[in-house]
Amino acid sequence: MHLFHAPRTPIDQEHTEALILEQHAERQALSAVRGANFTQCLSLHHLTADLELVDPRGRPHLMHGKDLFDERTWNKFLASLQHSINVLSLTQSAEPLTKLYRTWLLTKYTQRYRWLSTPAQIQWFEQVTALVILRKVMEAKHHAWTYQQNEQAFADSWCAMEMKNLMTLNTMTTEIAKAIHHIVRQPEQAKEMIEHLFEIQATRLFDHPVSLRHPLPSLPPLPEGAALPQAILPLIAPHAEQAEEASQRVTKGKEE
Repeated sequence: MHLFHAPRTPIDQEHTEALILEQHAERQALSAVRGANFTQCLSLHHLTADLELVDPRGRPHLMHGKDLFDERTWNKFLASLQHSINVLSLTQSAEPLTKLYRTWLLTKYTQRYRWLSTPAQIQWFEQVTALVILRKVMEAKHHAWTYQQNEQAFADSWCAMEMKNLMTLNTMTTEIAKAIHHIVRQPEQAKEMIEHLFEIQATRLFDHPVSLRHPLPSLPPLPEGAALPQAILPLIAPHAEQAEEASQRVTKGKEE
């Protein structure tokens, strides 16, 4: 008895390659947003939580990185889009979403984003918005997978379980932070305690990125000629590490 396998059609091959590409994108995005909250994501990438700006009258203002991640701001942005975008696909949507979100913030939202002027300020803005998009898409995938029973939301089942753990940690630490604010009456002390809490959790996530309960399975190699979109590869941490190393070399040179 001979078994014959139907030849793979171009459509089947295209679907398989797209699935593999999305799996790799999810792994990359997950590694970039492993923080107990968004502020901790910034810290993991050596990005400051706040940025000082100067308005046209010379008055200083603080731009908070977490405001770029604000849920109401994000929903206003999505509502402004003239065409719907699949927020459950990193490979299809991360890059256009990043460009559209930056343009919307700079031209349609509050004036403070128009006060970005120096190269360092613009770089910070671009790096933070890149992280916003990755985290928002991964959270959207988690919501669809968990609460809407959409099994196709994640291409990689391991990422689905890891994102579930991450969101559970996010909820837990947020509730603990609320309790600290309620119990500790001194704002500065409460702030220090909360920052310490998130620092501990972020360190654990960074040092132990792979949960022992869900071993990391290998993925098929990327299809020949395929590459992840640049929006999924912000390469934030390496840039910061290089800058830090350069600063240390300069300091060492001065000491010598």
